[in-house]
Amino acid sequence: MAPEPPEVKVTGQRRIRLGDGELQIRPIENRDVPGLAALYDGLDPDDRYRRFFSAYHPSSAFFERLATVAERNGVGLVAVWVLGGGSTEEIVADAEYEMLPNGDGELAITVAASWRGWLGPWLLDALLDTAGARGVPNLEADVLATNGPMLALARARGCVSLDREDWSVVRVLIGATGRTPTWPRGGRQPRLLIEGIGGGWRADHAVRRAGLRVIACPGPAARRMRCPAMAGRPCPLAADANLIVVCLPPDAEKRDELLAAHSILHPGVTVCVDSGGPDPRPGVTVLPRNKPEVVGVVRALARRGSPGASAGGAQDAHQRKE
Repeated sequence: MAPEPPEVKVTGQRRIRLGDGELQIRPIENRDVPGLAALYDGLDPDDRYRRFFSAYHPSSAFFERLATVAERNGVGLVAVWVLGGGSTEEIVADAEYEMLPNGDGELAITVAASWRGWLGPWLLDALLDTAGARGVPNLEADVLATNGPMLALARARGCVSLDREDWSVVRVLIGATGRTPTWPRGGRQPRLLIEGIGGGWRADHAVRRAGLRVIACPGPAARRMRCPAMAGRPCPLAADANLIVVCLPPDAEKRDELLAAHSILHPGVTVCVDSGGPDPRPGVTVLPRNKPEVVGVVRALARRGSPGASAGGAQDAHQRKE
């Protein structure tokens, strides 16, 4: 006899009345395969490219795998438009995550064109609630750099970006257990946190090739992401980094405040600035302008430094405070 699939703890079930119908978010089921196929059949070529990075038309096996994600310890949710007291149902969106070896979840989300706007955030919040309740630290996803709506959705949930191979794809990381994402588990490379940038740092690809693990965070410049350090709370990304590079210009409104917060909250972590200014703070390293020199300095400082907290320690403390 086949083993029973693991019980899926779902806290994100939701429903709302809309006119003469009801929109429900619930766990995905085997019976949803035809409805999922209809949802994806309604995608236009641009939608398919954003979802699959190609013009791929999924087969029935794809939808059967989506419907059985719980058997692989993942979670899938569908948004269902219900009319006539349940006599008519239409799947208008789906969101799911598959577990990754590092303990995070690989995120995917699709919303029918006529339902875009508020439904994507509502559905993603339900999935994040469920992942957090199951102890999944983060959800990760590869997003095309041209996929503005998905990037806006992720940024509104306080995402940061992970190592990336090129400029066409952004690997986003969204915190599920806490408001701020945490470093994915695994890997022995020194951790570099870049703060205060919109897209990329001038040396991020070079330092990654030099053997560093890189996360880029918008820092206090983000409009919708609340920086814990600026609120007087330890940041798990900063506390568990080997090195922080602050890329805010010298005259940025919050740069000095951020540097002061790091010195108080994360005293064991070396901090650099990518431009000096007239009065750099004591203990802050000003990086050289020459790019090859930057890589050498950053690599040396990161390999010499150690995270400001033991592995997972700052993350656990931050999550308790959340």
